[in-house]
Amino acid sequence: MHKEFWDQFPKPIIGLAPMEGYSDSAFRQLCKIINPALITYTEFTSADGLNYGAQRIISKLAYDPSEQPIIAQIFGKNTESFINAAKWCEDQGFAGIDINMGCPAKKVVKSEHGVALRRNLPLAFKLIEALAQSTRLPISVKTRLGWSDASDLLDFCRGAQAAGANMLAIHGRTYKEPYNVPAQFESIYELKSQISIPVLINGGITDISDGVTKVKHLDGFLIGQAAFGNPWVFAHSTPSFLDRIPFIIRHTELMIETKGEKHGILEMRKHLLHYVKGFPGAKEYRSALCHVQSLTDVRIIMDQIRQLNIE
Repeated sequence: MHKEFWDQFPKPIIGLAPMEGYSDSAFRQLCKIINPALITYTEFTSADGLNYGAQRIISKLAYDPSEQPIIAQIFGKNTESFINAAKWCEDQGFAGIDINMGCPAKKVVKSEHGVALRRNLPLAFKLIEALAQSTRLPISVKTRLGWSDASDLLDFCRGAQAAGANMLAIHGRTYKEPYNVPAQFESIYELKSQISIPVLINGGITDISDGVTKVKHLDGFLIGQAAFGNPWVFAHSTPSFLDRIPFIIRHTELMIETKGEKHGILEMRKHLLHYVKGFPGAKEYRSALCHVQSLTDVRIIMDQIRQLNIE
C-alpha cells in the first residue's frame, strides 16, 4: 500500500467511523454488504498491547478480507510501540494505520492517550513521525476540534501533515463538549485551504445525504452512532422493517462466526435492541431480545415480528 492511498478515492470518501464495542468485524462486514465502497476502521486498539503480544488485543484487529480497504486504528504514547505496531499491521495486510488522538473517555485521557495528545503537540507529532517513517502504509490521524475550542486546530493539522500524516479525520466537537452539542465544521472548512492532505469530517452525520450536504469542499465523512441499528445510513434508500430482518439475522450469524456463539450472542444483544424499535409491541420484543441465548432464539423472535407485517 502506498502513501497516496487517501488521494485515490472518488470524492466524497465515505467510511464507518471506528467505535469501541460496535465497529467490530461482524458489523463492518454487514456495512460492507450494504455499501461495498465503504472505508472501514478497526476498533480502538492499544499499540502497547500489540507490542506485548496480548492475545485479547490482537483479536480486536482480526478482520475478514471482505472488509478491505480496512484501517487499523491504534492509540498510545510510546514511539517504540508504534513502530512495532506498524510492522505488525503491515504483516496483517491492513490498508493503512490510523492514530487515535480524539478519544475523550476519562480513563484514556487520564493515561495521556487519545485527545490528551492535543495538549502535548511535540509528543503527538513525534508519534506521527515515528509511525510514518517506519512503514510504507499511509498514516491517518483521527482527532477533535481541540480541547476546549478550535484555536489550535490549524497548528495541529499543519504539524501533523509535516510529521507525515497522509489524512486527517476531524470530529466536529471538542473534548470539553464531546457529545452534548451539535458538531461544528466551520473551522474544519477553513483549514482545508491551509493543508494539502485529505480531510474528512465526523460527528452527528445521520446518513449519506446528510454527509454529502455537510462535506462541502472537504474530502469525505465518517458515520458513527447513526449506524447503530441502521447500517442502511450507508445506502441511498431505507428498507422496510420486514426487509431488514434477513440482515439482522446475517449480523447475528457474523457475530457468532467471529466471536463464538456464547460471546457473540451476548455482544449481539445491544445491536438487537438498536434494530428493534419504533413499532407497536417493540418494547416486549426488546425485552425478549435482552435474554437471547442462541441464533435460534433470535430467529424465533424475528419470525414472530415478521408475522406483524410491519412496514
